[in-house]
Amino acid sequence: MSSFQYWSNKVQPWEYIENRFRTDFGGSHHKMAELVQHIRTSALATRLYGYSSMDKLVVSIYETIDPRKETLHIKYDLNTNQWHFQYFAKPFEEAEFVRTYPGDKGIEKFDNFVEMIRW
Repeated sequence: MSSFQYWSNKVQPWEYIENRFRTDFGGSHHKMAELVQHIRTSALATRLYGYSSMDKLVVSIYETIDPRKETLHIKYDLNTNQWHFQYFAKPFEEAEFVRTYPGDKGIEKFDNFVEMIRW
């Protein structure tokens, strides 16, 4: 019998995630809130799921999210004004996709990623 343990996190409603980024951390994560609002008000909201973990957004195509499997982890670094994207395709493997983008490119690069991976 395998000792493999699946990780799963419950998804959060996009509205809740957006509100959390708008209000937590003294309202300093407005860039993350704008990205979540973009997802929430587009067709993406019906086919993508997510949750927030501290100052990170984890996005997947699955309703129950294993953060190590087919997930995009997004952080916005307030100090460097940069986005950090990491995509994990398979558990127990390094991220397949790791990119850093300027602060004004978050939504554009997110949309490009979703199109590239065909989500």
